[in-house]
Amino acid sequence: MGRVPTVDEVRAHLNARGLLRLVNASVELVAARNHLVFRVEKAGQVFCLRMINPESYRRHEWITMAEEYALLRAIEPIGLGPQAYYLDKHFEPPFLIQEFVRAACFNDLKPLAEEHLTAAARAIAILNAMDISPAHFPFMRKYVRKDYGGSGRVWYFRLFDSLRRLPRRDVLRWALRILPLIGRTMGLLSRTAPLLGSEFSFHFDGAHCGNTYWRDGRVLFLDWQKVSWRNDPSFTLVRFATSAGEGGIVPESVWQTLIAAYTEVRPLPDFGELAWVRFVERQVADLVWVLWDHARRQDSRPVEQGTSVVPRYAEVRRMRR
Repeated sequence: MGRVPTVDEVRAHLNARGLLRLVNASVELVAARNHLVFRVEKAGQVFCLRMINPESYRRHEWITMAEEYALLRAIEPIGLGPQAYYLDKHFEPPFLIQEFVRAACFNDLKPLAEEHLTAAARAIAILNAMDISPAHFPFMRKYVRKDYGGSGRVWYFRLFDSLRRLPRRDVLRWALRILPLIGRTMGLLSRTAPLLGSEFSFHFDGAHCGNTYWRDGRVLFLDWQKVSWRNDPSFTLVRFATSAGEGGIVPESVWQTLIAAYTEVRPLPDFGELAWVRFVERQVADLVWVLWDHARRQDSRPVEQGTSVVPRYAEVRRMRR
């Protein structure tokens, strides 16, 4: 594992390289989660310098900065991502310099208006139809997903890993409650697998409300760290939908608005049914994740207080009736 570079080290590198004439620029670390984000300013111009956080336990999950740079350049004509200016491979870790976006996060706009929901669904439909495939972007071969099979394996692993990391009664109680839901959901996925066809779509796996922004009446997606190539056209829309409500609960009106707006741009057979199955799958995935993340963080609070597991569990049970 590497270490987080200091502001002084980033500034010294910019000075030595003379990138984008950012010599003696102001540099400030503004975020340190999965990625490190530095705000770089000089002569009234502001840039975002972005790199993978070498201290993140999830650092191996993300596409590289070179791959992210290639994607941002590819989607530049449709204007759904930040403008990418430069990729630097001479620093450790490598970074890209992109537009510093000033916009309203969808999480701060909730409850989302129909205008926001419609615009997001249409933007996702446009993204899904883009020809960003393994044929043109070889690194995408690592991110091909053909069925639901991997879901169950991840869920079972995370339940048992939760108990290993945090062997407490409350964790065991919730693992035993969630276990039957996994079995029933895997049965549903198996029965509806024939809906998955031979046509594949490009997906932005991180298209939740925290990465979706509203600027000048248009949608913009940030943090392009996770993508995939799937024979399920509904994945990105469902990823957005699961975050559009609160605590995993998505009103029916929100769901219907998203499906209608998506299919207006990209009409596909069986899309509504496929999306509903994927929605159930994502809700179970998120339910398992909140328990596992609670254990991973060694949270001393009871599961009911430290997570959103209670409303998520109730919602999954309601959907599976």
